[in-house]
Amino acid sequence: MIANIVLVVVGAVLVLVAFTDLVNTLVTTSSSTSRFADRWPSRVVAKIGFRLVRAMAERIPQDRPIRERLLATYGPFLLLVLLTLWVSLQVVGFGMIWAGVGGVKGVDSVLSSIYYSGVSFFTIGFGDAVPVEFVSRFGVLVEGFAGVVTTALVIGYLPTLYGAYSDREQILMTIDDGSGDRITPTSLMKAWAPDGDPAKLDARFAEWERWAAAVAETHGSAPMLRLFRSHDRRQNWITALGLLSDVAVQSQMVVGASNGSSYWFLRRAETLFRQMTVRADLGPWRAETRLTPVERDLMFRELYDELEQHGFELLPYDLCVEEGTKLRAMYAPSMEFLIDTMLCPRGFWAPQSMVQPMPSPDRP
Repeated sequence: MIANIVLVVVGAVLVLVAFTDLVNTLVTTSSSTSRFADRWPSRVVAKIGFRLVRAMAERIPQDRPIRERLLATYGPFLLLVLLTLWVSLQVVGFGMIWAGVGGVKGVDSVLSSIYYSGVSFFTIGFGDAVPVEFVSRFGVLVEGFAGVVTTALVIGYLPTLYGAYSDREQILMTIDDGSGDRITPTSLMKAWAPDGDPAKLDARFAEWERWAAAVAETHGSAPMLRLFRSHDRRQNWITALGLLSDVAVQSQMVVGASNGSSYWFLRRAETLFRQMTVRADLGPWRAETRLTPVERDLMFRELYDELEQHGFELLPYDLCVEEGTKLRAMYAPSMEFLIDTMLCPRGFWAPQSMVQPMPSPDRP
């Protein structure tokens, strides 16, 4: 009698945990940041799995395509693993319940109860095990319903997941400075405003602000998206977010662009970086990104002169140094932490193209 009660209780806990984790992962639109949330089976499996994949990827040279391919495979593979986990927990849990409750003809052990549970969960119905009592008959309907709901949730989740991934990646293809080399914040800023017009920077960041807000919403409600990488191994959405944030900081130095759309983009980007690094120890990365006064002045003086030579009208130099340093300190540690943790490429390259700009005609 006691053994039967234990089987029912343990089985019910397994079913409840599996189904709650399933709904929390695929349906709930708000992602909990509490420490307890990290103990759900899906998050435990995801963390352990990524550590293993990351350890393998670190042993592969960065210039080898297989390194990025291995990291890119983990996201889709994790979804299959989690589906298997949720189904297995429910099947075993219901099987333990049937072993404790009884009332199923043809079932005489825990293993046969788990087999009967699997047949019921997938609504196969071979007929070799038949419920003969009210509780077992009603229970098999509940389990069949749970199986249908699990399948429906996963099938419905896939279009949402890949739709959000596509929306995130499509616009990244437009990050291009026309050089074919590694894109720098300054080169991208000059490409966006070749004549030094701040209105063109403002128009660009209005679009990127919407992108950052959309990514924050989708990746907050579906954290699994963070593991889905770009198809081009020289690109990554985290690296792109950092690149755009640096461009936005530089745009704050430009008269007519400061406090415009680049300001609002920075607010969205900083929120997204903070959302991605909840409870992370950023101490080492804060120290890494902190510049000495000499390094800071050298960097800003070179940047200031280059932007001024391009034709941008800039705010006073001292103000640019002070405010630019403060702004970058808000997101740089989180950005470096994510790049190191996720093994993102250090740099962003535009899609390869043989198209070159038309030469400018010589004018007297």
